[in-house]
Amino acid sequence: MSSNKDLEDFKALYLKYAPNLIAFASKFSSPAISEDIVHDVFIRIWKKKLFLLPDDEQIKLLYTAVKNACVDHLRRSLLEQKFKNTQALQLRLDELDFQQSAEYNFLQGDLIKQVHKQVKELPEKQQQIFCLFYGNGLRSTEIAQKLNLSVRTIENQLYRALLTLRKKVKCLS
Repeated sequence: MSSNKDLEDFKALYLKYAPNLIAFASKFSSPAISEDIVHDVFIRIWKKKLFLLPDDEQIKLLYTAVKNACVDHLRRSLLEQKFKNTQALQLRLDELDFQQSAEYNFLQGDLIKQVHKQVKELPEKQQQIFCLFYGNGLRSTEIAQKLNLSVRTIENQLYRALLTLRKKVKCLS
């Protein structure tokens, strides 16, 4: 428990040094932040009963504590600013990635439409084989059995279909 004398001594210390300490701290931060810093220092001094120290030690302690609190505040502010800048930069990068992927998807969708159009222009048997292989995911042997053709014929027709599509799609881009 603190006595009335302790409270009076603390109050006298606060009234004597707080305005100068706030002015000192204001060199490094805003007035509102400076007041908070000084008040926090005085709270720590009260809790640790450091206001009972001799006057010359109190002055050193107060200025050192306020100076260190200002340094801590500036470091924390710098760290927060770096974090904010990093977050803002990451947000911009994410936005660019999104734009690129949206553009890529748009171009891919356009390319797929062109490929579908060109597939429809393939000869009927090539188109059928191509769709069974790429559309239905059947293997060459399964297509050969289904269409009653040799595996070699299926592979040959797939090769020709791909060759034709590559040439036509390359001309379009």
